[in-house]
Amino acid sequence: MNAFLREHARPLIGSALLHVGIGAAVLASAWFSVAPMLVQPPSIEAYLAPSPRAHPGTAPPVVPQPVPAPEQVPPAPAPEPVPAPAVVPDPVAMARERSAERQQQERAVQLRADAAHKLAVERDARRKAVLDARRDTVAQTAAKKKAAAAEAKVRAAAAQARTHADADARARAQREAELSRQLAEEQSRLGAQDAGLQNRYVADLRAKIERAWNRPPSARQGIRCVVEVTQVPGGTVTDVRVAECNGDAAVVESIKLAVFRASPLPTPPEASLFQRKLHLEFNPDG
Repeated sequence: MNAFLREHARPLIGSALLHVGIGAAVLASAWFSVAPMLVQPPSIEAYLAPSPRAHPGTAPPVVPQPVPAPEQVPPAPAPEPVPAPAVVPDPVAMARERSAERQQQERAVQLRADAAHKLAVERDARRKAVLDARRDTVAQTAAKKKAAAAEAKVRAAAAQARTHADADARARAQREAELSRQLAEEQSRLGAQDAGLQNRYVADLRAKIERAWNRPPSARQGIRCVVEVTQVPGGTVTDVRVAECNGDAAVVESIKLAVFRASPLPTPPEASLFQRKLHLEFNPDG
C-alpha cells in the first residue's frame, strides 16, 4: 500500500460504504413498489345447491362437480441488488477540500486571535485612561496643596513682618517715651541740684549708713570706699557691692551689713532725684 492509500484509506472506505448504502436504498424502494403487483389473487370457492326431488318419469338430477381451485403461483423472487460502482475519490479534489478546511480553520483561529487582541488593547486603553485620570487628579491635588502652602507661607511672612513692624514701632515709641522721661527727670534733677537738694539727699544717705556701721577692730583711720547700692522705690535695698575700698575684708563686709541695716534708705526731697543705682562714697572719718 503506497503512501496515498495509507493517507486516504479511511475516506475511500467511507465513500464506498456510502455509495453501497445509497444503492441498497434505491433497490429496496423499487422492490416495495413492484411487490404488491406480484401477489396471487384470492381463490373463489363455489358450490351447487341441491335441487328439489324429481317426480317419477323425470330425469335424475345432475350433481354438480366441484370446481378445482386454481393453482397457487409462487411469487417471483426479489431481484438481487445490483452493487453500485465503486467511486474512486479524486485526490486533487480531496486535497482542495482539506486545504479549504485548513484555511477556514486558520481564518477562525485568526479571527479569535484578532478579537482577543482587540479586547486586550481596549482593556489596556481603559486601564491607561483610568491611571492617567488618577495621576492627573493626584497632580492637581498636589499642585493645589503646594499653592495653598505657598500662599499660607506668604500670609505668615506678611503677618510676621507686620508683627515685627508693630513691635518695632512700639519699641521705638517706648524708647522715645523713656528718653523723654529721662530728659525730663534729668532736667528736674539738674534743677534740683542747682537748688542744693541733691547734696542734701546724698548727705542723708551717707549719714544713715554710717550710723548703722559697726566699726570692726581691724578698721584703721582714713577708710575710704566706693559703695554701689541698688534700691527700689520706697528706699528698700536689694543689693550692695563695694567697688573700691582701702580696708580689709572685715571692713568691706561691715559696710555691706551697714547698708542693709540702713534699709529703707531716706526718701529724696524731690521725686526726680530717685535713682535705682546709687554710687556713694563711704568715708566715716572724713
